[in-house]
Amino acid sequence: MSKVAEKFCHLHVHSHYSLLDGVNTIPALVRAARDHGMKSLALTDHGNMFGAVEFHHACIQGGIKPIIGIEAYITDGSRKERKRERGKQHAFHLLLLAENETGYHNLLQLTSAAYTEGFYYKPRIDHELLRQHSDGIIATSACLSGEVNRALLHGDAEKAEECARRYIDIFAPGRFFMEVQDHGLIEQKKILERAPELAQRLGVPVIATNDVHYLTKEDSEAQEVHLCINTGKQIDDEDRLVFDSDAFYLRSGEEMAQLFADYPEYVSNTDEIAAMVDFEIKTGKTYLPIFFEKEDMVAGVAPSASEQIEQTNEARFRQLVEDGYCRLYPDPPEGARERLDYEISVIIEMGFVSYFLIVWDFCRYARDQQIPVGPGRGSAVGSIVSYCLGITSLCPLKYDLIFERFLNSDRISLPDIDIDFCMEGREKVIEYVREKYGNDRVCQIVTFGTMAAKAVIRDVGRVLKIPLSEIDQLAKKVPNVLGIKLEEALLKEPYLAAAAKDPRYQKLFEVGQKLEGLNRHCSTHAAGLVIADRPLTDLIPLARNGDDIVTQYPMEVLEQLGLLKVDFLGLRYLTIIDRACRIIEQQGTKIDIDQVPLDDKATFKMFCHGETHGIFQLESSGMRELLRNLKPDRFEDVIAVLALYRPGPLGSGMHNLYCDRKHGREKIEYLHSALKPILNTTNGVIVYQEQVMKIAHVLAGFSMNDADNLRKAMGKKKIKLMKRYRDQFVEGAGEKSGIPEKDAGSIFDQIEQFAKYGFNRSHSAAYAMISYQTGYLKANHPEAFLAAVMSCYIATVDTMVTYLEECRRLGIEVIPPHINESASNFSLKGNKIVYGLVALKGVGERAIEAIVAERQANGPFESLFDLTSRVEPELVNKTVVEQLANAGALDGLGPERWQIHAAVKDAMEEGKRVHAERRAGQLSLFGSDSTPTVHEHWPTVPSWSDNEKLAREKSALGFYLSGHPLERIESEIAPLRTHLVSELSEKDDQKPVTLAVMISKVRKRQTKRGDAMAILTVDDRSAAIEAVIFPSVYQESSGFLVEEKVVIMQGIAEVSQEEQEGRRGHSQIRVNRLMPLDDAPEVLARQIGIVIPTEADDSLLFKTKEILTRNPGKLPVTLIFDEHGHDTWRVPCGDIRVSASDNM
Repeated sequence: MSKVAEKFCHLHVHSHYSLLDGVNTIPALVRAARDHGMKSLALTDHGNMFGAVEFHHACIQGGIKPIIGIEAYITDGSRKERKRERGKQHAFHLLLLAENETGYHNLLQLTSAAYTEGFYYKPRIDHELLRQHSDGIIATSACLSGEVNRALLHGDAEKAEECARRYIDIFAPGRFFMEVQDHGLIEQKKILERAPELAQRLGVPVIATNDVHYLTKEDSEAQEVHLCINTGKQIDDEDRLVFDSDAFYLRSGEEMAQLFADYPEYVSNTDEIAAMVDFEIKTGKTYLPIFFEKEDMVAGVAPSASEQIEQTNEARFRQLVEDGYCRLYPDPPEGARERLDYEISVIIEMGFVSYFLIVWDFCRYARDQQIPVGPGRGSAVGSIVSYCLGITSLCPLKYDLIFERFLNSDRISLPDIDIDFCMEGREKVIEYVREKYGNDRVCQIVTFGTMAAKAVIRDVGRVLKIPLSEIDQLAKKVPNVLGIKLEEALLKEPYLAAAAKDPRYQKLFEVGQKLEGLNRHCSTHAAGLVIADRPLTDLIPLARNGDDIVTQYPMEVLEQLGLLKVDFLGLRYLTIIDRACRIIEQQGTKIDIDQVPLDDKATFKMFCHGETHGIFQLESSGMRELLRNLKPDRFEDVIAVLALYRPGPLGSGMHNLYCDRKHGREKIEYLHSALKPILNTTNGVIVYQEQVMKIAHVLAGFSMNDADNLRKAMGKKKIKLMKRYRDQFVEGAGEKSGIPEKDAGSIFDQIEQFAKYGFNRSHSAAYAMISYQTGYLKANHPEAFLAAVMSCYIATVDTMVTYLEECRRLGIEVIPPHINESASNFSLKGNKIVYGLVALKGVGERAIEAIVAERQANGPFESLFDLTSRVEPELVNKTVVEQLANAGALDGLGPERWQIHAAVKDAMEEGKRVHAERRAGQLSLFGSDSTPTVHEHWPTVPSWSDNEKLAREKSALGFYLSGHPLERIESEIAPLRTHLVSELSEKDDQKPVTLAVMISKVRKRQTKRGDAMAILTVDDRSAAIEAVIFPSVYQESSGFLVEEKVVIMQGIAEVSQEEQEGRRGHSQIRVNRLMPLDDAPEVLARQIGIVIPTEADDSLLFKTKEILTRNPGKLPVTLIFDEHGHDTWRVPCGDIRVSASDNM
């Protein structure tokens, strides 16, 4: 390698954090730079520092000097302006590199302000902001989109010099460089001709860079596809964004030296910049905020860190824990005090007192505000201190939970306490934290959506113009394994392996594997919040995601940097429990959900039957099947079932082993007698990670901290570490338990095999409590529980259909909505559920609140005209009243439903007149109690048929409530289907099914090729489901794809096990064949069976033959002779073939 080549380092480099613009992962970049023999490398993503810390750490590990930077967007006006002029460039590029720690912190300020103050299409800074934060930063004129280079390109030497002088003035001599590039573009050649003269005149050094967007020249195609994904284009669209060269890759130093052979100093100057950089991102320090109460504040200002406040907080912490301990343990069990003292000492020694007080404080605030708080989440449930502080509500001693699974004093890292709140109160708690610690110190956390295996097939396939139905088929063949890679999918799925060799799909898989795993977009983490002891921009960069301000660094990086992260999760089922308890109390029974008996027979009977629709984490069809097999009869079984119903244990058969041993179908065996006390609650099966820890402790003498390290190593499959721990286990098992070396190794191997699927018992126990509590409510107070469930799922039509069907199954009457009976949400009237008015579509909460408030204040409404004269027309307008009429909510307030609906316009006018008179003071003159005369008029209009009444009801509710059109034809459609929608389970995934359904919604779509397709929502009373109609099927069926049409649908069921809000299982049908109900018997029937009584005479047989011969067709006929309801014998009718027509 030449001396010039040796001195080159890449300073203009994009990773996949330049979202959908760069295809470089950071590990790959660092490996490639090292392979090229480079000593330094920069990262300069577009406008952001998302990947800065990951890049820094990867470089340090790879023996390369990291240079942190950004390619900033800078406007020549004010960053706060929000206007665009056609033909004018509104944001130029400027390369900024951190020279030292000051420069790094200035980059944090610049990129944060670009998002929070300057975002307009792009995150922009301006020259004013740059001047304020220029110290410690090295700048270059960037690419063709740079301000100086753009002026040079346009031949405006004067403008170019003016811009360059401004940057020299901002950064001072020595920290501003002219930058030139050569990717073979004519425009760059012009810059290369003109920049040297300007640089020489101004005394500015020049550097040569390559604008790196991908690793190798061969990756240029993947980059082009990547850009098409970003812009929604296809590969042959003429107006697609495309790089006019395949040279935007990580060139070697030798290539750069040859490319700029006439300007060797430009290449070696990059090394001069690298030598100027002296900075490393520091880790190992924490930035925990100081907890404080009002009495700690001085002149309204929160206290700073000091020995005094630390002592105050330690005393406060000890007292709060002690108070909780005395309250919860009036008669402490053996070992409780020792456990408490041990945990307190660890927490104080690790410096986490403030952390626990902060979490205690916002949990206290939530409870003070009557915001339900969950029983706990994750490993924090294993701490008795958490329990005593009220952070969790399960006793870790009772449930045999381990503290070291939560806090390991040998592994210094911040604790991880995640809290579930009622979904309606979560934001209020977050706002409390913001107000207490300061908006500038509290922020939500960024998360990145990546191009996973299935998504990359869909994205790349669309760009490459592969037919949508084929893309869908390929994507669906990727196994449902979390985080699976395409390479692994090709090994596991023969269909995909064959497709990858098919010339039609080769490029799809080649490009897909290059793009797989890249960041696709950024979004806001659903729950994460970071809280710091100082303004966040002093520590990390911030960004804007929609209306949210978020960190630029993801959660794992924030933890590395010592920032406090807490998950505030909004859990719908806490809201359901709270609402159900309030409804029960309104009925005269007060219930403390935390004190319900954990051995309730009705609850376990319901669990054993798998009747768990609406139960937290237990309602998917697969889970219901497992419950029926397991037949839980104790709370321990509920804890276990949540741990077992996951892909790993299900795939390995652990769930069947647990069930078989529980019910004596298989003998319970232990690897060693010492394991019986540890595994007896799980029938000798290792279900939990904590059991692995205890085995290592009891059998091999591991400390609990070491046992936790072993648990973590097993979970993460750290091979070198596992070898070390295996040796330690074998030696310890021999010394402590007298187990021979061979047997100890065998035990370790079996533990390792189980440990792959072990789940966190602390988390499972806490969530099992919510499962049990919801089960108890449903088993003992089904009306109140289902009313609460439906109140919380009002906006989800298919879910509402499921719960209404559950009400029917349980014999619970649901009274249709009515303005004189219904509350805003679902409520009870005796043992009947009254439909909530707010569930009506298109009415709005304010309108319903106004109606309910008026009724409660002044009594029931007597007529439609009484309603419109009593409620404000601005709140309850014509559309609202018509929807109420459609739903039947105004029945009885006039003659017939259709007359009420027809009278709405007149009633609204009459109501407006009355309200106008009232506002004008014309009523109750001189204190009189007179009321306005309301003129009622009921028009004569055609009546509605039953079907029209149902259709209008459905338009108002989103589904059928008082009846369903399929009810009348149930006997006709039942023989034609293989499943009810509600019966589809994970075992039906990718299996053919036939459904008899009514179309409730048609969404027409077009593929990128312009072919018509559709997505249907259909239901069969039992539940609703989506159906995908691809172009080939759409062409044959478009004539009858209309709402309210009854169809027979054949296709492939697609059932996922993905979990959301405690609910698993989502289904759709990929339709292969669709037909109207009238055509189905002819199409689907395989033969005709005719039942004839055995006592029939010959005349009936002759008559039967006559009818058969008059209806020729393709179906064979069998006569079934019946004697008193018994099928006695069957006689095939030879050559007779008939049709399954209506005539038959």
